[in-house]
Amino acid sequence: MASLKTLRFLTLVTAVVSLSSLASANSFEKLKEMGLNPKSVTEMPIDGMIAYEAQNGEVMFMTKDGRYVFSGTASDIWNKKVLETGADVLQSAHTIPLAQMEIDFDQLDALTLGTGPKTVHVITDPKCPACKKLNDQMQDLTNEYTFKVLVLPALGEMSREAAKKIACTQDREVALSAFLENRVDELDPPQNCNMDAYKQALLVADYIRVREVPFLIGPNDFVNRGLPKDLEGWLAETSSFISTPEPANVAPQTQPSAAGPKKAASAGQSLNSINSLNNRLRESLK
Repeated sequence: MASLKTLRFLTLVTAVVSLSSLASANSFEKLKEMGLNPKSVTEMPIDGMIAYEAQNGEVMFMTKDGRYVFSGTASDIWNKKVLETGADVLQSAHTIPLAQMEIDFDQLDALTLGTGPKTVHVITDPKCPACKKLNDQMQDLTNEYTFKVLVLPALGEMSREAAKKIACTQDREVALSAFLENRVDELDPPQNCNMDAYKQALLVADYIRVREVPFLIGPNDFVNRGLPKDLEGWLAETSSFISTPEPANVAPQTQPSAAGPKKAASAGQSLNSINSLNNRLRESLK
């Protein structure tokens, strides 16, 4: 039987969720007003789940509607780490450790831009307006960073042929130039092309839950979903990251994109609809 403390917790959380998103600053203040006083609230990279850290350091996971609460030991298999503190949860929610997961973008025939000592992994779309803006910004940072770029049809049918052309161009420098200069239509159409790496790249994007493009994994594995407001600033911040950060009062799952949620949705890049990016990527496997 649930304790009075747990029942009170569930009641309060449910009331708060009915007012607004639990990961918003207003909800955090409302939690404090209602007596919960969390130390941090982190939206997890799992649909409908957040992590709640109490003032005593106890971490619990719950569904956003407040109905289900999970306590006990939680482990991040990708990071190979037990999530014991709010800081652990925050780092887990914001990172994808490609090296530990043995995911190598070079084996997926990624395009390589730059020669810098710090590596940035990018998943992008050949027809995505925000991705084109990112292309311009990346080209200004090639001395400091090396960008490993997977070009996938995130926007569905309109991007599929272009993505396949890039995947099937054996000269990767030619493919890179065409992609950056918006000349993909000039590439030869795919003929007798080995699409194994391309298909594996689609599966990887599905596996790491790509929901918005551009999708970046910066130095030290930190993730940005969408176009960063300041690419150079974001990369500098993630490159200099050394220790586990202290969790902020509220830690949303994503970095804000330059377009903002509403504008991104109108541009076809928000993937909260039924026809999600993952469905489109799976369709490309057929």
